[in-house]
Amino acid sequence: MLENNQKKNYIRWTIMGCALICFGVIASQVVQNPVIAFDETIRFWVYEQRSPFLSAIFIPVTYMGNWQTITVLAAILILIPKTRRTIGLPFAVISLSSTVVYKVVKDIFERPRPELDVRLIPQGGFSFPSGHSMNCIVCFGILIYLIRRYCPNRKVANVLTVLLALLIIGIGTSRVYVGVHFPTDVLGGWSLGLAFLMGSILILEKIRGEK
Repeated sequence: MLENNQKKNYIRWTIMGCALICFGVIASQVVQNPVIAFDETIRFWVYEQRSPFLSAIFIPVTYMGNWQTITVLAAILILIPKTRRTIGLPFAVISLSSTVVYKVVKDIFERPRPELDVRLIPQGGFSFPSGHSMNCIVCFGILIYLIRRYCPNRKVANVLTVLLALLIIGIGTSRVYVGVHFPTDVLGGWSLGLAFLMGSILILEKIRGEK
């Protein structure tokens, strides 16, 4: 059992390292090139796919990554006695920490958002990395980890895992669709978020192992 946990932690360290390298590569491109061809090609292709039907899907989805949604979810998990200690408190602390980190990183890069005429929703602040993309992979990712660890019903755990994974992808994609982020913002947010998620899991495993 101990050897298996060590292997899992080794994989987590590896993923965290690779994610940080990816973030570093993306960040260097953002700093060096005000206009990135990859961003322009992808985002304008996405804009061409816009329709009333897709907007009715992606706009609500993008709001599911807002801090208000995360806060309500954390409050519910804390208020429920069965999930308070095992899921609610870790989820709340890690979600808050993730928010602090992405806000600091945004202020470091100070990348302007896409032009106003392509935006479908109002959004202030800087663009890189995407806070929604980072937060959703951290918050919903840690929720997947906690559910799979503490939910005794494997079918329920599997269904929730798939739904939360789809939500992570959907929220990140929606940020480009609604015109408030460049694709590299989303990729940067996912990369930094994945590294933060792996670090959070390693810390939780360490705490759990010491008890």
